Amino acid sequence: MRLDVARRDDVPAGNVGNGAGRRRDRTIWRGGHAGPFAALRLAAYRLGRGKGVALAAGLGMLVAIVLLCTVPLYNALTANLQLEHALISAAPQERDIWIYTQNSQLTLQQRLNQDPVARQLGRQYLGAFTDPTPTYSAIAMPLLLLSETGHDYSTTGGGPQVRFEAWDYATTAPHMRFIAGATPQMTSSGDPQVVITQEMAQDENLHVGDTITTSPIAVHTTEASFTVAGIWTPRDAGDPYWNGFTFAAGGSDTTPAIYPVLTTYGTFFNRLSAFSGLQMSQNWFFYTRNQAITTTNLGATAANIVALRTQTGASLRRQPNVFDAGVNTRLDATLQRLQQQQALLALPLYVIVAQVVGLALLFVAAMAGLMIEAQSGELATLKSRGTSTFQLITGFSLQGALLAVVAAVVGPFIAAALALGLVHWLLPASVLAQTGVSPAYLARIAQPRDVVLPALAGALLGIGAVAFAVWQAARLDVVAFRREQGRGARAPFWKRYYLDFALVALCVVGYLELSTFGGTDTRTAAGGVSPLLLVAPGLLLLAGALLALRLLPIAAGWATRLAARGKGLTSMLAFAQVERSPNRYSRLTLLLVLAVGLGLFALAFDASLTQNEYDRAAYASGANVRIATLFSVAPRDEPGYERQLAKLPGVQAVTPVYRTQVTNTISGGNSQTQVLGIDPATFGQAAGPVSWQAHYASTSLDGLLAGMRTHTHSANAGTPRAPIWALVSSVFATQYDLKPGQTFTLQLSEISSTVTCVVGGVVQDFPTLYPTRLPGSFIVVNLRDYFAAINADSAGLGDENTGPNEFWLRTTGDASQEQALLRALPSPPQNSVDVQTLSREQEQDAGNPLGAGMRGLLLVGAVTAALLAILGTLAQAAVATKQRARQFAVLRTLGMSGRQLARLLLGEQSAIFGFGIAGGIVLGFVMLTATLPFLEFSDAAIDPSTLGVPPYQLAFNPLTLLAFFAALALAFVLSLLLTTRYASALGLGEALRLGED
Repeated sequence: MRLDVARRDDVPAGNVGNGAGRRRDRTIWRGGHAGPFAALRLAAYRLGRGKGVALAAGLGMLVAIVLLCTVPLYNALTANLQLEHALISAAPQERDIWIYTQNSQLTLQQRLNQDPVARQLGRQYLGAFTDPTPTYSAIAMPLLLLSETGHDYSTTGGGPQVRFEAWDYATTAPHMRFIAGATPQMTSSGDPQVVITQEMAQDENLHVGDTITTSPIAVHTTEASFTVAGIWTPRDAGDPYWNGFTFAAGGSDTTPAIYPVLTTYGTFFNRLSAFSGLQMSQNWFFYTRNQAITTTNLGATAANIVALRTQTGASLRRQPNVFDAGVNTRLDATLQRLQQQQALLALPLYVIVAQVVGLALLFVAAMAGLMIEAQSGELATLKSRGTSTFQLITGFSLQGALLAVVAAVVGPFIAAALALGLVHWLLPASVLAQTGVSPAYLARIAQPRDVVLPALAGALLGIGAVAFAVWQAARLDVVAFRREQGRGARAPFWKRYYLDFALVALCVVGYLELSTFGGTDTRTAAGGVSPLLLVAPGLLLLAGALLALRLLPIAAGWATRLAARGKGLTSMLAFAQVERSPNRYSRLTLLLVLAVGLGLFALAFDASLTQNEYDRAAYASGANVRIATLFSVAPRDEPGYERQLAKLPGVQAVTPVYRTQVTNTISGGNSQTQVLGIDPATFGQAAGPVSWQAHYASTSLDGLLAGMRTHTHSANAGTPRAPIWALVSSVFATQYDLKPGQTFTLQLSEISSTVTCVVGGVVQDFPTLYPTRLPGSFIVVNLRDYFAAINADSAGLGDENTGPNEFWLRTTGDASQEQALLRALPSPPQNSVDVQTLSREQEQDAGNPLGAGMRGLLLVGAVTAALLAILGTLAQAAVATKQRARQFAVLRTLGMSGRQLARLLLGEQSAIFGFGIAGGIVLGFVMLTATLPFLEFSDAAIDPSTLGVPPYQLAFNPLTLLAFFAALALAFVLSLLLTTRYASALGLGEALRLGED
């Protein structure tokens, strides 16, 4: 293989690598034959000589590889944190596994036979994610409490009952708080001991040392007595150890209290075996280790629980006296739901990822192109002197390989540290504490070895970009190179074949299909991700950028003609240069358009996400504080209760609300419909400023409430002559083909007769109501008319005591006042309340790891876009300045002053930056308006009927936008200073000697 070296006068000025560089090449390729490491030595040498461009190319590859590695690591972290959040938020009985048997009679020997089977099943199917030792308990059916010290009970029924339970007190005692006495023991005398709850001791006046006697409920001929050894209560009633078991006695006026009585295994099996036919159950509680379940083994874990259900029934039901056996848990259903919804709920993450990674890969290609472009003159000379294309590609691609290897080795470690840093920085400490994850858990997930393939892929793509750039440059000889330097003669591939128009057409088709088949409801029902939603935004970004490149010379031509009408030639020359050689500026323009478009999309999406979180929280709560009562408040008690609420700290307005469901009888149907009764006189002041948005209806809230007040009926409400004026959802109106002014009938749940309503208005959404939660959607009525219709029931079933069952409060929003309000909250007469607050809803949304992860990725996207734009601008300025050295020198020699040259460069830079930023802004807005409706984003445990309600609204954060464009302005100033300083200091003689040693 021979490499001929060009003569000095064949090498174009402004290119490094002639002179001593040629002599070094001769040394490497000595004798005309390449040694085994000649290409590698030549690549290292050229890499050392072109340190500036090589550094930019290497930095570009490193940024791309770090980004390619960070994204999967960060996604894995947020997905696993979301999984841990869902597990820790679930009740113990939902996430832990409970194997049970029901026995018609249970002896100690039968227990010894069944226990190893249950434990072996647990080890086989649950050992990978549960504690190795389960908690075992045995429970007997209730027995009648015949007597206690100093008191006998009637055997005719209705007296208290006891339920014997046996536990292992070596592990159970730490979860018990003893008021008196201690755990039961097996005494040498055989005296059976028990411990009773504090509730039983108080109700039955029992003390340590007292005796209780029990017998079967139906037959009282067999009795057993026990000594009270201790009185206890659970340290924490919600302790996961108890797996949802309650030790409260319960009972009412019609049912007896059943007190749990705890004893030892020996007492349980020896003494209770005297009661023939006493049914008993056994329980093995396997406690889930949340952090042992990750997104990688989520499916296998759910499959193991399903297999355990099958094997438990098959193995334990074959045991003597076992009539039922099974597994109680919702862990498998929770994991399956999370697995099904993961793609849907993380969809916005992938949309951003696809665009950020695409921009990073474009940057790699741009830096590779710049690295080759800096040596394109030398390539052309070598090509003219007979060097083969293969030799050129091999030699110069090794330059990219050296950089790629370094980036591929270092990138995964930087990515792991960056992913962990983002998690700790963006997720509040309270969120991490709630999930219960440890630093070791996070470090185990974010392992550099897990992203070896992305790192290799990024390195190979970088090498491929260099090879492609060399292949393109290798087609030019010296003459063609000089002609290309003056004016680009050949249009790019994408422009010749109208690839940009083809991509635009594809995007139009994709978004049309998404608007028809890709909405939230459709995706939820399908349980999958539309590939179009992943591809369409990226294609739109690329299509818009290519269209901007096509328009660049046209816009520059118009600007040239406008500048020619003014005074001076500097502006005209600047625009003419852009029009004459648009290919020289295409790389920077493309990078700017994509970076600005992606950055604007990411920042606006983040602002919209933040705004939507508040809208969702306000929509769900309805007001700052929403009080739901267990029973409706009677009309006679309502005014007094509202006055009490109005006096609470921070309360500014109160409105009563009535929530119920009715049967929809339209067109012979029988579907359930949500009904919300409101007071039009007070609803606007209490709920309007907090939860109402203008896009919920085409008419303002004040207009809707005014219409409801106008059509209020003091009598005969609900009759055909005085129909109840109702606001109906758009889903309801479409489903039943109703328009304003048309009437319909409802079967109320409170009375036997139907009532007539009239459509007063149509709304898209209404706070606390979800259009698809019930088959019949929802309607909103005047609660006074609704109560009047109930009271006027002709069948006499109306209840005059029916009143509001909710009260909505608007407050100042001050946290301290709200806490004081909640402490002082009165209960309505003979009622209890459930309180929901806007602040609590917001805290839950803010604590969602998937939401915080989304913000982190959006931040990464915006910062990456700005960083790549800055690096690309500086690298492009450095290479372009050296390539135009002769042109600058000639202009200086012909008399152009430094100020005029600076104005020329300012004009060129302003044209490129202005066009790129304007194109990016337009493209970002198009992407936002086209894509945002399909990116509804929510929590993993969300009810699908709440997805997309309320709809996303486009929002912007001026501060983040200002910071983003300030970074672009910094890049503009730095590149202008770099170019102007070099061009102003360069003379003709120095330019002609460029490359000399």
